[in-house]
Amino acid sequence: MADRLFGITDAGRVRENNEDEFITQEVMQNKFMIAGVIDGVGGYAGGEIAAALTKEVILRELETIEPDLISQLSRVFYLANEQIATHKQGDLELMDMACVATLAVIDRQNNLLYYVHVGDTRLYLFRDHSLIKISHDQSFVGFLEDSGRLTEEAAMQHPKRNQINQALGLTSREGMTDAYFETGSSPFLPDDLILLCSDGLTDMVDAALITAVLNGPETLAVKAARLVEEANLAGGKDNVTVVLAKNDKVRASYEFPKPEVVKPVAVSAVAAAPHVVTESFKETVKATPEQIIVQHKSGKGLILLLSALCLLFLGTTIWLFLYHTAEGTKLEQPGTVLVTPIKPGLNPQEKKISDMLLSLKGDTLLLADTVFKVPVHLSQALTIDRDTLILKTKGNIVFQSDSAYKGPALILSPKCKYVKIDQLVLENFETGVVSYNNALDLKNIRFNKVNYPVQVRFVFPDQFYVNGRLSKRNYAADSLAKK
Repeated sequence: MADRLFGITDAGRVRENNEDEFITQEVMQNKFMIAGVIDGVGGYAGGEIAAALTKEVILRELETIEPDLISQLSRVFYLANEQIATHKQGDLELMDMACVATLAVIDRQNNLLYYVHVGDTRLYLFRDHSLIKISHDQSFVGFLEDSGRLTEEAAMQHPKRNQINQALGLTSREGMTDAYFETGSSPFLPDDLILLCSDGLTDMVDAALITAVLNGPETLAVKAARLVEEANLAGGKDNVTVVLAKNDKVRASYEFPKPEVVKPVAVSAVAAAPHVVTESFKETVKATPEQIIVQHKSGKGLILLLSALCLLFLGTTIWLFLYHTAEGTKLEQPGTVLVTPIKPGLNPQEKKISDMLLSLKGDTLLLADTVFKVPVHLSQALTIDRDTLILKTKGNIVFQSDSAYKGPALILSPKCKYVKIDQLVLENFETGVVSYNNALDLKNIRFNKVNYPVQVRFVFPDQFYVNGRLSKRNYAADSLAKK
């Protein structure tokens, strides 16, 4: 496998047994690389068995790679889940056994990466000396870290960091939603590297140190061993497993020809036919003095014409802007927010909520139907400009759009890191909630006659390469309220 695929696992400094498994396999005449990390949970023996059963299913089912690889990867995890469930039937000591896993398949010919993930093992992409976390930890602490509510350091020290929400073996297939597993694909370019690891590494070693190790010139085997060593030096409180896979193709480099420099040439007007010469084209153009004068005037006229057109365009733009501001609306494309000017006056209910937000000392705002006995009519968006807010309601609280208002009900500013809205009805809005950078957490929100319930926007630095994926499991609609 040359220096493109390597895995290592270690029991750590505290645990006596190792419940982790890893996969480093090439199939179909080395056209595909399989990289996987499996972390067993559920007791001394149960975790090891669950991890071993999952590895066995993966290797068996991926001997042949199918065209629809994402569907194949999901099917593999479903089969592993069934295998674990079948094995623990009738054995009380194994009733809690399960495992978390991250599995990647690399299409070497087409430079593509496909993955499936469940739990808190992780998948990283290392490209251009930068480490990018692709998978999302399916745990409460992982959600807080991914949403920016917790720093990496705080998440590593959190007492509930290992409490997972989803795993193989926890529930039957009937109890799994379509988004139970996280799947995706990504370009895997020459010189790219992926890291798959158990939480025994990421609970002990931060991203900065991982990046420093991967930036080194050593082989994959040396880098993997160094990561395990760093985890053990930091305490080695859990089993540590590391798998590295690299696109070992040579990155293409191109040499562009230098532009030819045009040398200035002095031109003198002679009564006879003078010659105007440019060195770049090696052409001789004959022109009389009268022709030179006409060409000069023609160029000046073109400049005047272009200037007039620019002024006309600028004037038209300013007029349109002023017109739409006066009208109070802006034309809207599907999926965008209709912008309306802020009105000088608020109705009493709007003002009361705005005042409560401004005077709020903590992070929780409670709205009770004893105060807001009738629907709250919004004549403009209720803007939340706080780092953290938990908006709870007691009873039946309804926000309705004013008859003349066409904008969103709620806008979360880019400053927001975590905003939870619990038990609210939004009615007759073009857009329900506008959020930035996945800061929004909804619980039991009903959207009645709302064209675009949630709109999520992202803010990235200008002219930077952006990598990432929106998880389809963030929101789910149900006819019953969540308890």
